[in-house]
Amino acid sequence: MATSTAPVLLLLPLLLSMSAVMTLAADSNGTTHLSFFMHDITSGSNPTAVKVIKGPGSTLTAPTLGMTFGDTTVIDDPLTATSSPTSAELGRMQGIYMLASQSGAALMVCANLLLTSGAHNGSTLAVMGRDDTGEDVREIPVVGGTGTFRMATGYVLWKTPQGINGTDATVQLDVYVTTDGNGVDALAPAPGGDGGGDSSSGGSAGSGGSKSSSGAATARRMTGGWVVAVVVAVVGSPWVW
Repeated sequence: MATSTAPVLLLLPLLLSMSAVMTLAADSNGTTHLSFFMHDITSGSNPTAVKVIKGPGSTLTAPTLGMTFGDTTVIDDPLTATSSPTSAELGRMQGIYMLASQSGAALMVCANLLLTSGAHNGSTLAVMGRDDTGEDVREIPVVGGTGTFRMATGYVLWKTPQGINGTDATVQLDVYVTTDGNGVDALAPAPGGDGGGDSSSGGSAGSGGSKSSSGAATARRMTGGWVVAVVVAVVGSPWVW
C-alpha cells in the first residue's frame, strides 16, 4: 500500500490556524488590577507596625513620620476593601519599612502582600522599593509572587489620601501585575489558586478590570498538544492518494 504526505499538505491550513491560536493565547497575557486600603497603626495597645531598630540620631530626620534615619519598623498591616478599618479584610501587608533618607521622609519598603480571600486566597505579591511619602502618588515595584501570581511583575501606586494622623496612616494601594502565564499550572494548581486563573477580583480581592493570564497558559498547553497529536496521527497513517 502506497503512502503519501498529501493529506498533511491538505491539512496544513488547519494546522497553521491552530498554531496561530496557540501563539495568540501565549501572547494574550493580561494585567490584573487589585485595589486595597492598608492601615498602618503604630499607636494604641494593638499596633500593626512596631519599631524594632532605632536610628543613631537624636534629631528627627522626618518629623512628619516621627522617624530618624535608620529607624526600622516591622509591619503586619490589614488590607481592607475601603478606607474604613472595619470594612472587609482582603489580606495583610507583612514586612518592613525603614527611613532610608538622611534628608527627607523617604522610606525603603520590603514586604509581602498576602491575599486572604477570593480567587487569589493564599497567593502573595512581593513589593520592594522607595516610598517618598512627600509625594501624592508613589510607584513601588512588584518583584515577584506566589500562587496565582507566581513570577509576577508590575507596580503598586501608593497613595495617602487622608494624610498621616500622627504616626498612623491609611494608604491606598492600586496594584497592577502580570504573570506571563506562569500563575497557574493546569496539571498542578499553584498553592492558594483555584486552578481557574480568574484574575477578576470582583468585591472579594480587589477591584478594577482584569484579564487572566493563567487562562492563556492553559490554552497554550492544550492547543499546542493538540497540534502535535494531529501531526503525528496524520504523518503516521498509511494514507492512499
